[in-house]
This record gives sequence, C-alpha cells and structure tokens, in this order.
Amino acid sequence: MRLIYHIICAAALIIAAGTAHAQVVEDSLRKIVAQRHLPLEQRIDAMDRLGQVVFFNTGWNEGLAVMRSSLALSAPMKDGRYRARTYGIMAASSFIAGDTETAYRYFDSAQHYINRSSSGLMKGYVLYMKGWLESRSHKETDAIRTLQQALDVLEKEPEGLRYRQPVYSELAGIYIKWYDLPNVEKYTRLSLEAAIRLKELEKMISTHQERGSYFLNLYRADTSRKPALDSGLFYMRRSLNLARANRERLITPSNIPFSAIGIASIFLEHFPATPANKDSVNYYNRIALEESRITRQYAVEAAAYNTLASISMNRGDYDDAIANLNNAIGISIKDPLYDKFNLSQSYLVLAQAYELKRDTSMALFNYKQYMNLYQELFDVEKMNKAKDLEARYEMARKERTLLEIRLLAEQRNRELIQARYLSGRKDKELLEARYASIVKDKALLNAKYAAGVQLKALDSANFRTAQREQELKAIGERFNYNRKLNKIYSVLTVALLLSAAFLYYAFKQRSKALRQKQQLHDLELDRLSQEHRMTVLSAMLEGQEQERTRLARDLHDGLGGLLSGVKIELSTLHQPAATSPQQAVVQKTMHHLDNAVEELRRIARSMMPEVLLNYGLGEAVREYCNGLKQSGVPVSCQVFHYRNNMSHSRQVTLYRIMQELVNNAVKHAAASQILVQLQQRDDRIFLVVEDDGKGFDPAQQRALKGAGLANIRSRAEMLQGTLEVETAPGTGSAFTIECAVN
Repeated sequence: MRLIYHIICAAALIIAAGTAHAQVVEDSLRKIVAQRHLPLEQRIDAMDRLGQVVFFNTGWNEGLAVMRSSLALSAPMKDGRYRARTYGIMAASSFIAGDTETAYRYFDSAQHYINRSSSGLMKGYVLYMKGWLESRSHKETDAIRTLQQALDVLEKEPEGLRYRQPVYSELAGIYIKWYDLPNVEKYTRLSLEAAIRLKELEKMISTHQERGSYFLNLYRADTSRKPALDSGLFYMRRSLNLARANRERLITPSNIPFSAIGIASIFLEHFPATPANKDSVNYYNRIALEESRITRQYAVEAAAYNTLASISMNRGDYDDAIANLNNAIGISIKDPLYDKFNLSQSYLVLAQAYELKRDTSMALFNYKQYMNLYQELFDVEKMNKAKDLEARYEMARKERTLLEIRLLAEQRNRELIQARYLSGRKDKELLEARYASIVKDKALLNAKYAAGVQLKALDSANFRTAQREQELKAIGERFNYNRKLNKIYSVLTVALLLSAAFLYYAFKQRSKALRQKQQLHDLELDRLSQEHRMTVLSAMLEGQEQERTRLARDLHDGLGGLLSGVKIELSTLHQPAATSPQQAVVQKTMHHLDNAVEELRRIARSMMPEVLLNYGLGEAVREYCNGLKQSGVPVSCQVFHYRNNMSHSRQVTLYRIMQELVNNAVKHAAASQILVQLQQRDDRIFLVVEDDGKGFDPAQQRALKGAGLANIRSRAEMLQGTLEVETAPGTGSAFTIECAVN
C-alpha cells in the first residue's frame, strides 16, 4: 500500500500557524492585542494569528470566536483586504472542523471583500484558499487552475513568497494523487526551497515530508533506483528529527505522527522483514499512534492501524488484522475530512483478510464497500488505470508472499539461535552467582579486619580530639576578639560611606536645581522676546492700518472733493457750439476727471474698504474678488458660515493677508484660475487661497528671503494662527491660514 502517498495528502490539511511554542505565542499575542495605542492594522493581524493559535491548540469554537472579534475590529476600514483575510482563515478553519456549508459561506464573504481592495497579496491568498477548498471537495482540475492563477498574482508581489509556498505544497499534493511525478518533483522542490528561505520550522517539516514522498514514488516506479529510496527515507527522518527536536516550539505537533507513520510505512513496504527492521516498524508506528491520538490526527491514527493490520497479515494473524482494520475504518469515518481513498484501501484489505479466513459473506460485503468508494473517486478512464495498478499490486503481493516464506525460514533459524543463546545465558548466570558468593565471603573477612583497624584508629582519634578541643577553645577566644574589632571597623566604614553618599546626593540635587533654574530663566527670556516681537509687530501693523485709513480718507474727502469741484466748475462754463473745438476739449477733460475720480475711489477702497468697516470681512472679500473679476482677473470667491463676530483689527489683518496672496498669484503665478475661500467653524476661521499657476520651491523661496511670504507669516503669527503652504514647481499653490475668532 502506498501509505506515504496517503499521509502526505492528509498532511496538506494542516495550516501552519507560526514557529513558536503554542502557549508562549498565545500569551505574547494576547499582550500585543491588549496594548492601548496599537495601530488598528497591527491589532487585526495579531487577532487573526491569535485565532489560529487558539483554534489548533485550545478549541475550534474558541478560535473562531477570536476571529469573529477580528472581523468586528476591521468593519470600519474601507480597505477590504483585512476582512477578506480573516474570512479566508475562518473558511479553512470551518472546513477542518467539518462544517462545509459554513466554510463556503465564509469564503464567499472573503471574495466579496477582496473586490474592495487593491492588495495583490491578499487577492493571491483568496485564490489560494479557493484552490484549497476545491482540492478537498475532489475538484482537482479546478483547484489546479485556481492555484496557477494564485501563483500568477503572487509572483508579482514582493512579499508573495509567504503565500506561494503553501500554493506549491497544495499543487504537489494534487499531483501526488495523480501520480504525475515530474510535476511532483517540481512543486515539492519549490515548496522546500521557499520554506527554507522563509525559515519557518513547521513548513520546513511538512515540505521535507512532501519531498520524501516524491522520492518514494520515484522508487516505486522503478525499484532499481535504490538512491531514490534512501533519499525518501532521509527526508522523512529529517522531518521527524526536526519535529521532535523542536517539539516545544511547535504550534501544530501533528507533524510528529505524520513523519513517524511515513517512516514506519517505508520500513514495512520496502525493507526486508529482519528483526531490526521489524523493530523499526513497531517503534515508528507506536510513535505515530500515540502522537496522533494526542493531536487528533485521525488520518495518521487510521494509517497506524493499517500498518498494524499489515504486520498481522504477514504473520498470519487474520483476527488481529481484522480488529486493526476495523479500528482504522472507525477512526477514518470519525474524521470530518476523511480520505476516501485510504478508507477504500482499508475495506479492500479487510475483504482480503475475511477471504483468507474463508468468511465469504463478510469478504463480499467489504469488497462492495471498497467498490462503492472506488466508483465515487474515479471515472471510467481512471478505473482502467486502477485495474492496471491492481494487477501490479497482485503481482507485487505474490512476490511479497514469496519473500514472507523466506522470512519464515530465516525467522525459524533465528529462533533456534535465540534458544541456544538463552541456554548459554543461563549457564553464565549460574557462574555469576557462584562468583558473587565467593566475593561475599571475601568481603566478610575484609570487614572483620577493617573493624580491628577502626578500633585502633578510634583510640588515637580520641586523643587527638581532646588536643583539638583545647586548640579550638583558644582559637574561639581569638575569633571573638577579632569579630568585635571587625564590627567596630564595619560601623566606621558604613558611617563614612553614608556621609559620602549624602554629600554626593546634596551636590547632585544642587546641580539639578541650578540647571532647572537656568532653563526656567532661558524660557522666560524667550517668552519675553516673543511678546516683545509680537508687540512691535502689532504696533507696526496697527500704525500702517491707521496711516492707510488716514490716506484713504484724505484722498476720498480732499482730493476727491477737489476733482469733483473742478468738474462742476467746468460744467458751468458757457456752452460753446457743440461742434466747436473748445467743446471737444471740455468733454475730453471732464471724461478724464471722471476716470481720475473713479481711480481715486478704487485706491481709497483698496487702502481701507468701506465694506470692511461697515459689513465685515465676508462682504469685503466678496467685493474685492468681484472687482478683480470685472477687471479680467480669473478669481472665484466662496464664503461659508461666516458670522462677522471677529474684532475689527483681526478682520483687517486677515483681509491684508488675502490681498497679499491674491496679488502674488496675479503677479507671479500666471494662474488661469484663483480660488479664495473664507470659512468659519465654531470659533475657528479658515482662509484658503489656491491657484493653478506655476508654483514654486518652498526651500528656494526661504533661501531668497522674500518679503511677501515673510509679511504673511508675521501677520498669521500676530493672529496666533498657522500658515500652511502646499506647492511645488509646476503644480500650483495652496495657502491655508487658520486662527481663532478672538
């Protein structure tokens, strides 16, 4: 029987969950999840890993509950990759737990959420999970197509190796079922190389098993290839040694029974039935049976019983073989993901055992069970191949029967040698008993002599004891004197050390206090310097505004009135003929006076707009932008929720900032569109000026030390606000000023 093949297929059901000891990893993950300031993405990742650890080591329901908590955490996130990954893990976990309907429902959710993500890594993972489910639903052709799509996606991702490795492993498992050895060699090699590069212990263990299975199938195809058999045994032993040497680091210790049953099957199927090889079979089979019960690996436990049944069949104990085969069938049916091929082979061997016992009714019943399972697994073409394989199996079985006859002869010779060995061992034990008696007599004489020697030694010891007591008394007195003296020295030493420590502590405290005082002094100087600078700046800007107001008033009331008077006087002149040259000059002069008055009013409004004084900042910004727009400047204005509850001085300062930014955009940016936006949110004012012009380099602008941006920053600081500049050459500019209402 090809037990290695069946074991590797079952091993593909195990999902690796890490490389640290299960309890240590669980405790570590729980500490990570409990951190208060952990970013949400890291918390979700930790919850997913914790759910897998709990599922495989504590309980299925507990693990799924942790994964549902992870789903609740990722619900507010727009990127669907986190929920897709969690649903994929839950789909595999539910399938392992035997709930196929729930598993596919979870997978549908994973597909839904991965469509809301641009993560190629997670798309590859969801495709892998789809192939994983198709393979276990006996849709191998669909599974291969899906897994190849997953590889196409994952090969483009920098971190795709982490998910390519299980894809390679899954493909290797499918091709092992089809006995496609070239593809098995390719994907087991890629899977092992990826596991070594990832340095993940459990993946290295399972990939060594897969590689060993390939070499064993290669040897079965051509039994003259002895190096292939040696290589298969090497990889299987390497897998078991890795698992047992690092047992405390395994989260899924099921790798131990998988490797053990594989080695037992190799010795049983391919090595002569020598006592040493039989011992090896029993040793590895016992490990597999004990470990599979601990880890609930029903496929391995059933395989172990199949191995015991094969041993019983070889020695002619058909009743024991039937009992072991019934155990294997019961264990396989109990497995929610039992392998139908393994179960069919158990029914086949059970039928053969009943046939050898001449129980034809039970043999026929089990043959029917075997055929029913066989028809479920293969179509007509594969049935023809299976018949050919059965013929080969029968030929191999006949050859093995011949080998068993030879083995019985060798066993009888070995039993005869063993009987002779037991007889010689009894004679040896008799001689050893006589020798022991002689040794006891000699020991008794030696004991009597030793007693006499001890009596003499006791007398001399008593004399030496009395002498030593007197010496000890004198030594004790000297010791007491020295101890008192040492106490005095110790007290003095401790006092000196305490004094030195106190002086050092006082020095440190004084130094610390001086440093703190110096720091406070420096901070106070900085604060006073800042207040002085702000005071000077405020006074300077206030003086400028007052001067602007005065100039605007003088221009409007003085020069404006004067120009209006000149116009009135010209209009009172004697009207000459309409066609005379004098009338043309007068009309031209009055037109120039109108233009001068309008320009004068514009300059006055620019220096101190009356709208700002009368209606506030919002209306002033609208009027300024409308004026520019009428003059041909492409400017747009937006005012939102402005309540005009700022002080007049702060409104003037914001207005000047807006003027400076718009003038810069018109003069230097060559913009096709300028946006001015004024917005109030509660007690915060936001002024935004954007343009689509040529932009500039902020670092170069600071190096040039231009006065424009410096004035704007100074005014923003006077408002105790912030100025944010977003620009780059060729991308336009955006200036945002944020400050409080008062």
